[in-house]
Amino acid sequence: MNIAAPTPKEISINALGLTLRAQQWGNPEGEPTFALHGWLDNAATFARLAPELPELNLIALDSAGHGLSEHRPAGVPYVPMFDVQELLAAAAWLEWETFNLIGHSRGAALAGEFAGYFPERVEKVVLIDNILTTGGATPRERISINRYTMKQSLRALDREVPIYPDLDSLIALVCKNTKVSQDAARLLLERGHIEVDGGVTWRTDPKLRTRTPLRLPCEQVDEIMRRSASPALLIIAEEGEPWFHDELERRQEHHPNLATITLPGTHHLHLEADTWAAVAAEIRAFLGL
Repeated sequence: MNIAAPTPKEISINALGLTLRAQQWGNPEGEPTFALHGWLDNAATFARLAPELPELNLIALDSAGHGLSEHRPAGVPYVPMFDVQELLAAAAWLEWETFNLIGHSRGAALAGEFAGYFPERVEKVVLIDNILTTGGATPRERISINRYTMKQSLRALDREVPIYPDLDSLIALVCKNTKVSQDAARLLLERGHIEVDGGVTWRTDPKLRTRTPLRLPCEQVDEIMRRSASPALLIIAEEGEPWFHDELERRQEHHPNLATITLPGTHHLHLEADTWAAVAAEIRAFLGL
């Protein structure tokens, strides 16, 4: 009997005092699986993929500062290691000892980083159109980025958020600046906007729009890859984002258990109506569902 939930259940998770919101899909008795979204996205990025994995107990998180989750305090940057730590805390709150990870974009990088730090906790990893990289940052560049981010944290306190007349205006802006379709943008923005006096604005923490400080140097990323014992599948979008491609060969060289495939589609191929089914089929095969 299929006892999978046809629609998600909204849950709240206490992660080290920070309230993270999430959508729980599938079978509550199924294999524990976290789904991690990309930069400025939210749990709704898995709205089409999650129903195709009904055997799993799939928790699609809103990372801190995204979707309905709490923002980090003023002056606290969005460093990937904090997200890894909060994911570890979320697993403790759920009493999950081991689990799968499915990540898209920034969430894929976080999944890969977590799997290297805590390989004993991870069963399998699915990476959608990204993998952990240095971003090409040299020591000089990293110092410059850290300096810039600290200065920007002060400016963010006084910055007024932009206000738009309605949700359709936000959708149009997202479609103009990205390759996301209107349908996909609407799914993301239902969870990613908030009504304010005069219209609507973004829910995401404005601090997320600054540079990411404390990036890992290449040697540390190599070691994280070497420690990643869990089987991993990297799904590359034919028309996806190129930012990780320059470092992909080095990641493949150091990761002991990484399979790579390329599928038609743009960066959000798991969410777009004409490509999500192929992504779901590959993930089902990889997870043995």
